[in-house]
Amino acid sequence: MEISIAAELLFAAGVALFCLSLFLYARILRRLLALIRRPSSIWVLPMVGAGFLALGAIFHFIPLAIYPQLDPSRTDQLMQICQNRTAEAAGIFLAGSVSILAGWMYTRWTSR
Repeated sequence: MEISIAAELLFAAGVALFCLSLFLYARILRRLLALIRRPSSIWVLPMVGAGFLALGAIFHFIPLAIYPQLDPSRTDQLMQICQNRTAEAAGIFLAGSVSILAGWMYTRWTSR
């Protein structure tokens, strides 16, 4: 199986930019919480989401070492790839869920 280096670099750049945007989101949320005088630590949730996203990206790149010598008859390799892809999807899902939760909580507090 061939690996597209250009596609993997584009994915890495996208994940890095998304992590950066989550960190900026956390900083903005922290300032907004200070403006409404609501002491809370929900601004940490987008930073946690950035950590989950980075973890998901790490699990994305692990199987790339297996692909060049992939033997379809070895089920242990295929199982390892499936486990890494599942961990990648879970990390990306948790990153989005945690970030949406922080925004939802802030919106709920300010709309009252």
